[in-house]
Amino acid sequence: MSPPQIKRVVRYVLFPTLFAVFVTAAVSAEINSVQITQQTLRAVDSCLKWKIIGSCSWLHCDLFGCRVRVSLKIGHYRPDLVVSVYPTIESHPWREIKTVVKTAFEQLKKTLPQELRSLVEANALEPGHNKKSITKNLRLFESDVLGHPLPEIPAIYANFFCTSQTRPLIPYYSSLLDIVAWRNPEFESLNLSNFLPGRREVGQWPRYTWGSVYPRCGWINQPSPPKAAAVIAQRAADIAINGGSLRVRTPLRNSSSREKRWGPPSLRESNGSTGKWQMIHPVKQSSCAAFGSNDLHGSKDWGGGKVDKKNSYLWVLWRPYQCCRNLGQVFLGSDDVHGYP
Repeated sequence: MSPPQIKRVVRYVLFPTLFAVFVTAAVSAEINSVQITQQTLRAVDSCLKWKIIGSCSWLHCDLFGCRVRVSLKIGHYRPDLVVSVYPTIESHPWREIKTVVKTAFEQLKKTLPQELRSLVEANALEPGHNKKSITKNLRLFESDVLGHPLPEIPAIYANFFCTSQTRPLIPYYSSLLDIVAWRNPEFESLNLSNFLPGRREVGQWPRYTWGSVYPRCGWINQPSPPKAAAVIAQRAADIAINGGSLRVRTPLRNSSSREKRWGPPSLRESNGSTGKWQMIHPVKQSSCAAFGSNDLHGSKDWGGGKVDKKNSYLWVLWRPYQCCRNLGQVFLGSDDVHGYP
């Protein structure tokens, strides 16, 4: 399937279905957009990290002449993306998006040539028909990355925030639309530098108990289901944010007219200065942290108490921004007093 065909599926099937489902969704036992937003706001005190870090100088000119104006430069984290990880479409943790994903994949299958469809089904299992016993530790997950449903952080937390790179509910990556690369680990084998042992591992040297970011596919060998899902979430977010040759995704926007903005930086595993994760399902957390903590010396595994009966998981990714308000036509420079983050 060509990129134009994929774009048509996203534009004419995924977007309209997403809008219709979102505005008509009823409250249910499954996690929904309202619950995601509410739980995200409960983590603002812990995850926002709003801070004045310096100042920016602007040249402002009008009919009365030109003068230099100064605005504060701030830094903070904001909830940019929601990453879902699930073994089958029917077990998708996000109620509204489950319907969207199911509809989009049904349309996508119709556009696949028979040869490509046979290749996909031969090398992996079709979504929605995932067998329970691939092996005990070898697991296959799907994942999608969407813009967080919260349009803006409420002003009660601060008087100014940086504009997000993402837009609410926009799908930036779906493994089902990138199904060939997601099901075939050898797809990224040409990028050999990322396959070096320890180079792209989630966790801390020398005790790597999580998994590697590469190859960025849906297969992972990990005895702990929550850890396996966390690594898959890291992979999907890595594709959505950092990109990759021949991967099917919607690029994140970079422009902002009302401010001068720096970052957020490229996402790196085990590095909280590039992004932190807040679990929303199955455990509702009110804090965020990078994946990869060393749990070998603790009394229980990181995944203890986080196992979902459907093996489905959902996280919010908080990313750091720096910006200053636009007070003129020409940006003259910035002066940082504090580093961020």
